[in-house]
Amino acid sequence: MTILQSLREQIDKARRRAPPNLATLAASSMDLPPSVMAPRKQLDDRLKFLADTLGDRREAKVEYERIVEGNELQPINYLQHGTVAGRSVCRIAFKVDNQSAFATGFLIAPGVLITNNHVFPAAAAARDARAEFDIELDIFDNPKQPVSFRLQPDRLFMTSSGLDYSVVSVEDRSEDGVALTSFGYLPLVGTVGKVADGEWLTIIQHPGGQKKQVCVRENKLLTRTDDVLWYSTDTLGGSSGSPVFNNSWDVVALHHKGVPLMKNGVMQTIDDRDFDPGRDKEEAIKWIANEGIRVSRLVADLKSAAPDQPLFEPIFNMDPDRARAVIAGFARTYFATAVDSGPGSKATPPIVLSPPSARESKTMANRSINLTFDIDDDGSLSLRQPGARSAESFVEATSAASADEADTGSRPADYDVPFDPDYSSTGRRNGYDPTFLGGKGHHVPLPTLGALQREATPLLDHPKEYVLNYFGYSLVMHAERKLAIYTAANIDGSHRHKLGRPHDQWRFDPRIARSSQIAGYYYEHNKFDRGHLTRYEDMQYGADPSAALECAADTLHWPNCAPQHARFNQNRQLWAGLEMHVLEGAIKANAFKAQVFTGPVLDDGDPVWKRYKDIKYPLRFWKIATALTSDNKLFAAAFLLDQSEVIEKYGIEATVEVPFTAFKTFQVPIAEIERLTGLAFTAGAGGTQSLSKFDPLASASATRREAIARVRVSTAESTRAEAKAPPGYVMLANEADIVRE
Repeated sequence: MTILQSLREQIDKARRRAPPNLATLAASSMDLPPSVMAPRKQLDDRLKFLADTLGDRREAKVEYERIVEGNELQPINYLQHGTVAGRSVCRIAFKVDNQSAFATGFLIAPGVLITNNHVFPAAAAARDARAEFDIELDIFDNPKQPVSFRLQPDRLFMTSSGLDYSVVSVEDRSEDGVALTSFGYLPLVGTVGKVADGEWLTIIQHPGGQKKQVCVRENKLLTRTDDVLWYSTDTLGGSSGSPVFNNSWDVVALHHKGVPLMKNGVMQTIDDRDFDPGRDKEEAIKWIANEGIRVSRLVADLKSAAPDQPLFEPIFNMDPDRARAVIAGFARTYFATAVDSGPGSKATPPIVLSPPSARESKTMANRSINLTFDIDDDGSLSLRQPGARSAESFVEATSAASADEADTGSRPADYDVPFDPDYSSTGRRNGYDPTFLGGKGHHVPLPTLGALQREATPLLDHPKEYVLNYFGYSLVMHAERKLAIYTAANIDGSHRHKLGRPHDQWRFDPRIARSSQIAGYYYEHNKFDRGHLTRYEDMQYGADPSAALECAADTLHWPNCAPQHARFNQNRQLWAGLEMHVLEGAIKANAFKAQVFTGPVLDDGDPVWKRYKDIKYPLRFWKIATALTSDNKLFAAAFLLDQSEVIEKYGIEATVEVPFTAFKTFQVPIAEIERLTGLAFTAGAGGTQSLSKFDPLASASATRREAIARVRVSTAESTRAEAKAPPGYVMLANEADIVRE
């Protein structure tokens, strides 16, 4: 069968599949939003897919309402996302009867390209073909340098005439040495809900073999079957095999052909005459609507045909979270390296701006003002009002205000906070160092998860790994609770820099699913603060101020955040400084180093907030601090803070002032933290010793511990009349109550 015969066969199939009212639907629905066109099941699936993808239900609901009402305003980074998506789209150059022909294809997994069956009906058709990337213009309207890859149908070739697709392997490097991985790939997510009838679609294509182009309007999704989508996208010949995207740049279909306009059983051309297959090319056909094979159907067919094909692993195991992580990882690499126009691109001249005229300079000088904008984690902008503070503070408001006034003259108004987008295992985020304290044998490893490993959140790209490494600290997330099981930090008091605190910019961690992280939506309309587990201030150290800012800012990741009552979070001089107080007088002079473990007590009986009944918030938090004493011995102490009575008495939506003395802070044996959390804390190379060996409460006799507790409760009762300490707990009213030996 020739290419033309195959094409005609696919057109005939599309005509037979098309609903009889397709032409009327295409003409009458252009102004109808999805809320009118899509059935309820589609809309429900759409909302669920958005929630799974964004990991923030508030954000998902806002996006959903915008989509279903037909609001087509997009954030400005929509264009950058499109640039990233377009990297994986290529022109396919092949021969038909010794004549050059072109189509479009795109990468769907490392080394795997998809296009149409009517392009490659058999492996032989792909053998001499090329996948040509960067057939496009750069930002300066200069042609990029094309990068061509051979196809490898002998390694992998699969095709389906029924669904009009072919997948073929691509060589790892081009003839001039460019890696195929530099073009990424477009994840295929097999779950439904990626698009609803009435939404607008986008196609990136090489129409007629021309340079890469994008059609961003006239792309209405009209209707569907289990196999195909019909849409009114404008395409030309050469667009066969193009990816069809929703507004989030998720691939929703493989474009193949459409339903032509027919008169008296004959296809019509765009200039209103009968199509003549003897002289007319495909580009001459006038289409009523175009048809694309649904991604969910493609994934299911590949699974059925080749369930054990290793190259298809990213296709078979792709979900919204992993897809987002794949694209984000490629985007970081691309934007970090593509200062020019990408691999193989021509050098472009720098932009030279002419200086303003004297008159322009005077006018600008007379009218210049300074504005500070805050960029939230969802990308929205807000103008910061004069004197406004960051949303999160760890000191009392009056103290913070005076501190700000005192530091105003010694710090810049705005910091350029460094941020490293590389989260890979080979990047600079080395995490917690067990040997940080120094000294012979003074190792303090990460806690042992034990049975908790089954409840930990795996990394998307490394399913058997659980530790998230940041600058100077590490943590492990609980999959169900979406909170850290623990954080572990190295704190260096000898390399601290006195710096003001720039506006907090919280980030999702792309190494785990967004849906596994509790984001800003949870902290609205209640008295919960975004409480750091590993503290911002603790990590504000480094070789220079820039390094200290970068290290501290890395604590602003949602996995390091937990709901803490605002009064506790904003006025906790004792709790926040425990790692300092407990070791005061016992640390090496002028060389303070500590290792601090922190986390919530994740109790099955923890309550939920009525707005988000699937998220339990913790009532207790624990901390273990370790350091070396002046005689070079390891010292460790554990603490527990309980906010349950505060929440019970004052609630989480109340506006009344909560006395800080209502919070209960205890020093407890390390063994008690192990009992409450299921973790095991060890010391020594290889974790051969229990950390409890270095705990003063563990070394005290039971009688002495009870005596300590009675004395401490008696002292504390002057300020906490109702306070009672459980057996073995030492109530702390201030740092003087801490047991150090």
